[in-house]
Amino acid sequence: MPSNRISLCMIVKDEEEWLSQCLESVHGAVDEMIVVDTGSSDRSIDIARQYGASVITLVWSDDFAAARNAGLEQASGDWILFLDADEALDSTAREQIRSWTTASECDGLFLNIHNYTGTGQQGITVNPVLRLFRHASEHRFEGRIHEQIAAAICRKNPNAAFHVTDMVIHHYGYQTVVVERKDKVNRNLKLLQQAVEEEPEQSFHHYNLGVEYLRVGEAERALQTFGVAKAGIDPAVTSYAHLLFKYEVRCLQHLNRWQEALEQIDEALAFFPDYTDLLHNRGVCEEALGNAEQAEHSLREAIRVGPPPPIYHTEEGMGTYQTWYALGRLLEGRADLEGAVDAYVEAIQARSSLLPPLYRIFRIMRVSGQEQHIPAMIAERFALSSEEAIHKILGILEQCRCYDAAMQLLPDAASNPSKEMRERLTFARALLQIQQGKWNRARFRLDTVQRKKGGYALPSARWLDRLNWMEGRATTGSDPLTNWLNHCMQPEQSAPSGHRKVAPNKTSNGTPGAAEAATGAEYDGWQAMGLLMEGCIHSGKWGELFALVQISQRQLGAGTFASDEIHQEQVSNRDHDHVSEPFAGASDTLAGTGWLVKSLLGAADYHLQQLAGEPYESVEKRHRCWPVIQQLRLELPGPDGFEI
Repeated sequence: MPSNRISLCMIVKDEEEWLSQCLESVHGAVDEMIVVDTGSSDRSIDIARQYGASVITLVWSDDFAAARNAGLEQASGDWILFLDADEALDSTAREQIRSWTTASECDGLFLNIHNYTGTGQQGITVNPVLRLFRHASEHRFEGRIHEQIAAAICRKNPNAAFHVTDMVIHHYGYQTVVVERKDKVNRNLKLLQQAVEEEPEQSFHHYNLGVEYLRVGEAERALQTFGVAKAGIDPAVTSYAHLLFKYEVRCLQHLNRWQEALEQIDEALAFFPDYTDLLHNRGVCEEALGNAEQAEHSLREAIRVGPPPPIYHTEEGMGTYQTWYALGRLLEGRADLEGAVDAYVEAIQARSSLLPPLYRIFRIMRVSGQEQHIPAMIAERFALSSEEAIHKILGILEQCRCYDAAMQLLPDAASNPSKEMRERLTFARALLQIQQGKWNRARFRLDTVQRKKGGYALPSARWLDRLNWMEGRATTGSDPLTNWLNHCMQPEQSAPSGHRKVAPNKTSNGTPGAAEAATGAEYDGWQAMGLLMEGCIHSGKWGELFALVQISQRQLGAGTFASDEIHQEQVSNRDHDHVSEPFAGASDTLAGTGWLVKSLLGAADYHLQQLAGEPYESVEKRHRCWPVIQQLRLELPGPDGFEI
């Protein structure tokens, strides 16, 4: 049996946040751990030693290869696995790695790096990287940054063989918060510019420098740098050539030079015909140029090819869910709504946790008059295996204004519900009916929940007070938001029809509803305002809507309080070290603006719907511009399910 000892070699500096996770991930998979520390001021060294690692301290010289090689000098294993502290070996890879090194006759093994970017929730990029190689004195890293080992291996053995495995390494270091905190981009730029000065003939340095320029949004500069790199390589034999082409395309797309991007893709496909990312991007470019048929052909070709072979760097979903979603958006634009829904369903089936296609499906079905079929479609095409999944669907339906569909699904939100769950569901139905403008039905449900005096009695009472205010009835003064609305109505303003104000319920310090506000509500004030405005739209209460919009605008414009009367009252009656909000969430102007805009968009959508006529009416009764108006409604800004 061939020798099979594995040494983990790492370099670290101030990595206490990630190091434990990394070392834990290789537990049992390696025979020794060697950590080169280049000047940590945190607990990194202590953590490494706790896991049994040998620690070498090294003065940092702006040279990653030198630091890597310092670890190799101390390694005694037959194979070297190298990781960064912000990486972790997948649990399956931990179980497989020994089998790979035992059976393989290769000089090196590629593992797939799954890079998590942004907030870590937007999907991943997948990059095959040489991370496991045979240990030999001639095998030493080269390169001040983005150090490489393959050249040294091939220099020792010109017939060296490598294999791409299915083992996975998770990389968290390019999430936005980590990149910003460690200032990785500026560090990389500095080292790469230095490397280019030292070795201007090395195309790999120019390529990596272009990547960093692109990362910071300097697309023109990145494009020029990629051009220098490209001039010095043979695409047929250069391992990163496919990425170089793709990043050039990305630069051109960023600069809206779509025709040039398309030409670049065609050139790249001559070398890499099975690179799905290029096919997908060809569809994107064709669509931008207005060539819808060619765009559809390219996207369907990418789906036919499927995910690219493992030798390519790719983005998760190329040839699967990302491409299906792009096809759905394209078909929407071509007014093929049935085809778009089918594409979105395929996207979800490829990745069940994907939310944007659900938003588009529900929006299409509502706008095209098919909302009543949503529950049946969900039952037929999706497997909702848990209450959590049903609640997620309900939330999306609510955001897409599919209130009737949500009402139909609510009974399925809990199997065998408890008394508390039944009250929760009744309360949820009432809120949906408030958004629909069916306030009498909502009032009946809220009365029922309030009388039971359970956990939802207080929020039900508050919502009853808000409905009373909207309908001009007397209010109890127990709801901080309603009290604030009362105070905001000045004598010269037009109050809602028959509106009667009452004295607010004051706490011991005279602040209207302050004690109630401190206890919190089921919904904060801005969300409640949004629900009320949405209900006004659906019930045609335009005067009430206008009053709420004006009140919201004054509050947002004032920055703190919408009413000078409330402000003066609070100044004279409060502890000066504590400033109360007039209602829960009042100071969150971002949320307030969001709910106000959402409501105004709802009003625009309602008017467009009325202008065109109900889409499920006979063709004769539809407005002749109905297809155009339908498209306008589909393109109105709204929640899309993408993480911010």
